[in-house]
Amino acid sequence: MSEPNRDAAATPSSPGTRASDPAAFFAAVQEPSADRVKAILADDPTLVSIRNEGGTALHFAAIANDQRMVDTLLSAGADLNARDDTYQMTPIGWANEEGHVEMVRYLFERGAEVDLHRAAAYGLLERVKELVKGPRRQVNALVGGWTALQLATVWGHPDVVELLVSRGGDPLMKDPYGRTTLEIARSQIETKGKSTPLVRDERRQAILAGCTQIVELLERRGTR
Repeated sequence: MSEPNRDAAATPSSPGTRASDPAAFFAAVQEPSADRVKAILADDPTLVSIRNEGGTALHFAAIANDQRMVDTLLSAGADLNARDDTYQMTPIGWANEEGHVEMVRYLFERGAEVDLHRAAAYGLLERVKELVKGPRRQVNALVGGWTALQLATVWGHPDVVELLVSRGGDPLMKDPYGRTTLEIARSQIETKGKSTPLVRDERRQAILAGCTQIVELLERRGTR
């Protein structure tokens, strides 16, 4: 996901005259000024749902790792599960793309919807445990050509990988690029995280360390 142009003018999601200027609203979100945003929304609550470059204000607060802004927007009725126009990602997905682990967990705790594949990608182990209590066939279900096990590997979550394998996750299934789970982990290590290019360096290093553990885990199990 390429980061939206934060200098671009905001465009209303629907026509009509608004009491406040959408561009000024997004400028306050990105400044950031939670107090200013709160005042603007008090004047025109509909601004909380408009979009700038396809994302809502909550998307931008999430990718900026700004918990105070997130709280301000949620209190004003922001949709935790709104999808951006380009990638169909929710705010929690934007936070994950940037590598903000704490924000991912915070948005989940605030009620963001997270299915098995997203929980695996985000490293939400307890949520994964809840979701794999159902039929085993769902563990190897494909979403966008990926299994939950493969996504957990791409994002370097060895604890999630170990759980999914124990629940019947098949490490020999191929991803959209024809790679097994072991090959995904090795590729991430060899390319320095090419499959997760937008994350901050600290998070990238954690992903690579996680992939190293995943390789060791799978090799111990005799996976090729």
